Amino acid sequence: MSAMAVMIIILTIFLLASALRVPVAFGLLLACAPFLLLHPQLSTELMVQRMYAGLDSFILLAVPFFIFAAAIMTASGITEKLIDFARAIMGWIRGGLGIVNVGASIGFSGMSGSSTADVAGTGSVLIPQMVKRGYPAGFTVGITAASAVISSVIPPSIQLIVWGSLTNTSIGALFIGGIVPGLMMGVGMMIAAYIVARRKKYPRDTSFKAREAGRTFLQAVPALGIIVIVLGGFRLGYVTATEAALLAVVYSLFLALVVYRTVSLRELGRVLVSAAKLTSVALFALAAATMLAYVLTLYRIPRLFQGLVDTVPGWALLGVIVLILFAIGLFMDALPAMAIMIPVLGPAVVLAGIDPVHYGIVAVMTLALGLITPPVGLCLLVASSIGKIPVLAAVRPMMPFFLVMVLVLVLCVVFPEIVLFLPNLIGT
Repeated sequence: MSAMAVMIIILTIFLLASALRVPVAFGLLLACAPFLLLHPQLSTELMVQRMYAGLDSFILLAVPFFIFAAAIMTASGITEKLIDFARAIMGWIRGGLGIVNVGASIGFSGMSGSSTADVAGTGSVLIPQMVKRGYPAGFTVGITAASAVISSVIPPSIQLIVWGSLTNTSIGALFIGGIVPGLMMGVGMMIAAYIVARRKKYPRDTSFKAREAGRTFLQAVPALGIIVIVLGGFRLGYVTATEAALLAVVYSLFLALVVYRTVSLRELGRVLVSAAKLTSVALFALAAATMLAYVLTLYRIPRLFQGLVDTVPGWALLGVIVLILFAIGLFMDALPAMAIMIPVLGPAVVLAGIDPVHYGIVAVMTLALGLITPPVGLCLLVASSIGKIPVLAAVRPMMPFFLVMVLVLVLCVVFPEIVLFLPNLIGT
């Protein structure tokens, strides 16, 4: 069977499964199913082995730990401490709650590493408050979903951890490289939120009070400490990414059970179950994608793509890769997309001499756009469910923030130093 015929079969099955709302992981496995019967080297036993091999990595242990830490922070109200502090500082500006929304996502992203955890944590608090104070539901849902994407870029991003694991790229360098693009996205969204609020005459939340700002800052300091512990310990070389994730769990448990005392041992069991469910969804999709990547390799489909990519001039290659990954991200979550496309695009990237950290940050930023673009758009779906509005009602209000992310992505492609300046300066 030709590589093109195999590709058509896989795409047809996967797109049909997606149209029928089959979960991504099962859609990927369904796309593999016909070849278990057609190819003599494939079997169900091999499928299980390949799926296990895709998860058999010490680095990937960081994923469940960071998800668990994020779940603890959400359940314990730590997220609310950050939001109260941000409101005290920025609430007096017109449309200030929109700016607070972005600021809270930046703060939460430095703790959880998960965009879905971010949109669930900050969205469950801010979306009802913003609607109550006169903000349109579409704008509220749109900015919440868009700002959550920052968690995919700012360390300790789970996507960057997985990318580093799959490509053998330094996770420390990826973490440092994601700081400037992530902050650029955040500042750009804040500016966009202010401009929209001025044009639409959205309300101010509160007047500035220095005493309130000081009080909320003191309450938020323990929560902000997790950023120092995780990133400081990792950057100084005291801990690995996985150990940093475990530190995040221990510290968030300390805050929830001892400092704030907002979670009981009984509630902790429910938090653990919810974190386990989210972890299983993410890692099962990655395992299924690993199996599909093996099938693609077996039928030499990467060579088909490599032949197409090799015709692209080196200076334009990263732009073409962005277009390819964006198209894939419309229909597939970032983790399985990485497992499938890294073997396909990797050789061309190496031949073109693109810096692996620059390539990794740009690729992760591109795939993260899929979190807010239909038909999948997981962050948009979660935010819409919290705001109780149809997904399409939030698409147009979200566009200014989406365009900010695209602009930052284009700048990172054209000017690699935006990504590489800090890693080169620090020497990671």
